[in-house]
Amino acid sequence: MTSVILMTGSRSWNNVQVSADALSATLIMLGVTEKQAALRHGASRGADTLLARTAEGLGIATQAVPAQWDRHTEQCPPWDRQNATCKLAGHRRNSIMIAAGANICLAFPTHAMSLQPGEDSKDTSRGTWDCATKAKDAGIPTLVVWGDHFFPFGQPGAELLQRAATQRGLQLGPSLSAPILGIWLPF
Repeated sequence: MTSVILMTGSRSWNNVQVSADALSATLIMLGVTEKQAALRHGASRGADTLLARTAEGLGIATQAVPAQWDRHTEQCPPWDRQNATCKLAGHRRNSIMIAAGANICLAFPTHAMSLQPGEDSKDTSRGTWDCATKAKDAGIPTLVVWGDHFFPFGQPGAELLQRAATQRGLQLGPSLSAPILGIWLPF
């Protein structure tokens, strides 16, 4: 049976090494090999394409679920239907990826969940946080990759990270964070 790693991330995410380390650590947490895993992503520039290339390089199958930016649905508000590009397409795609199920969700934001005073909302990780929140609410263990650490987002993510840390003899940090390298390096 294939373990699905759902990932969501910012279009400005560009850290190749942390991406590879996070995927390797996730395989350890799930107790599967590269051939037993699949990475589901939204096919956007940035984190999605970088993680897909990284996964393929590690021998992990990938499943792209691109947003249909040129398609409106009956759920689209009237103000959006007049636009050529559907502003809700990314949120619909996130819901489709969540509904398909996953064993874990990894989020790679480049901005905090809430805006700082004066911060431009255009350059934030709104879609990343939308998908991570939907995954958490669906009961999918969700971990946020911030710097070189995993941070749990919701109880199932905290439980998964705690099990992994216990198996590796690690103590979680004050915010229940764990260093990514500590999860998968053999020493």
